[in-house]
Amino acid sequence: MHVLAIVGSARVNGNTDILVDEVLNGVRSSGGTIDKIYLNDLNIKSCLACHGCLKTQNCEIEDDMPALKQKLLAADGIVLGSPVYWNCVSGCMKTFIDRCLVFLNEKFESQLSGKSGISVSVCGASDIKMCDLTATVMRDFLKFNHINVIDEIKAAGLTNPGDALKNEKLMSLAFQAGRKFF
Repeated sequence: MHVLAIVGSARVNGNTDILVDEVLNGVRSSGGTIDKIYLNDLNIKSCLACHGCLKTQNCEIEDDMPALKQKLLAADGIVLGSPVYWNCVSGCMKTFIDRCLVFLNEKFESQLSGKSGISVSVCGASDIKMCDLTATVMRDFLKFNHINVIDEIKAAGLTNPGDALKNEKLMSLAFQAGRKFF
């Protein structure tokens, strides 16, 4: 089992990154292999909605998405992690999701179908409901692509970098989520 994590946070070693890493620790503990991508390190341009990819499953935009597409196709499992930005996923996560139209054909059948996925939503506010829309966007992306959603981590009240490490229950939930890929 090979799991690819896609982190939509600008904060390397921030709370989203920490929780995604703990999911990946769960994968590794079960014998899986992992890879992790930071979307902010990539040049992924906005979708032009030309729909050419629905015919060819290739995108004409020249950026880093084709290489990321290959990593997604090679993965058995996918972890999506995003902080809550104005009640939704981060901008880089939304741009990535939009560009994933390239995985669909004209019948909206997905090349990602049959994989497993987990989403991680992290919010600085104390109300866990603030994670709902972020979690929904990532969960719906997974479901639309016929990716089996095996878990969803929602974390609120993580205001300062490293707050996730202080919450043993949350870290345990993330670790156990990673083990569910097996």
